[in-house]
Amino acid sequence: MSHHILHVLTPFCTLAKERGFIVCRQQNHQERRLPYDDVRAVIIAARGVNLTSSFMTALLESNAIILHCDESYQPCGITAPLSRVTDREAFLRQASRPKRLNENLWQTLLRGKTVNQQHVLTRQEHPSPHLARALDLDLFDEGNCAKRYWQLYFPAIGWVSTKRERREDSPPNQMLNYGYAVLSALCHRSLVLYGLSPQLGVKHTTRYKSDPLVYDLMEPFRPVVDLLLAEFMVGEDVSFRSWARKIGGDLRERRVQHERYTLKLMDAIDASACSLARSYAENSAKPFWVPELPTLTKAA
Repeated sequence: MSHHILHVLTPFCTLAKERGFIVCRQQNHQERRLPYDDVRAVIIAARGVNLTSSFMTALLESNAIILHCDESYQPCGITAPLSRVTDREAFLRQASRPKRLNENLWQTLLRGKTVNQQHVLTRQEHPSPHLARALDLDLFDEGNCAKRYWQLYFPAIGWVSTKRERREDSPPNQMLNYGYAVLSALCHRSLVLYGLSPQLGVKHTTRYKSDPLVYDLMEPFRPVVDLLLAEFMVGEDVSFRSWARKIGGDLRERRVQHERYTLKLMDAIDASACSLARSYAENSAKPFWVPELPTLTKAA
């Protein structure tokens, strides 16, 4: 089955469900259709989009996520399926907040993130000695690693800044925010699908209106968005709308190596969430798997 991230960039359209299809209608425009079973996420990034109840019900019943953005493309909300427990032992152990297990899981997440960040910098011909030492010693000072990473990453993609910012007048940072938001929606979906609570993090602290486990699971996947932006910035059209289209297509088509076979990146997020549930069920970090970018390839 071909799974899709659907970006809605057309203002004042209506999304409905007819039989097995999502239908997009706009006055004086041709109707467009897509099987709703093929959709994993819908990103609403346009003004005045109408969502029918049948559309929302169909998506939620097929375990898809709806991410809502404001007029500046900043995420402002998410519509997700109801959580469910698929493995009672996994959920109860997650809820007990096992300190040693969570520390080991966090180490796996940090190593995966650092490996992937170093790969991004190597692809840009600016590998970091600091990240290399952290990987050699298996000791990760998250704050310093992040600082050194951004100091090399932004100049490598042609941007004047050397630090990560959240200002809306910083185009690369705005594009990263949008890409991470799409990634977070996919991670949120996978965690709910495998019965884990997004509110109980491995490392990030539970706060009001936050989903710390989503942020934890995202860590090794964030450099994928960074790599996609680096590729995007060398093109002729670097508009935000083009970036939104690229993110949807590339997150769908990229593949990673998983043992003896490859799988799409969206499936890799599912596999990672599934292995995290297994780790909680077995009280061991050994089953936990995160992808590494050196094995990342484009679909044929």
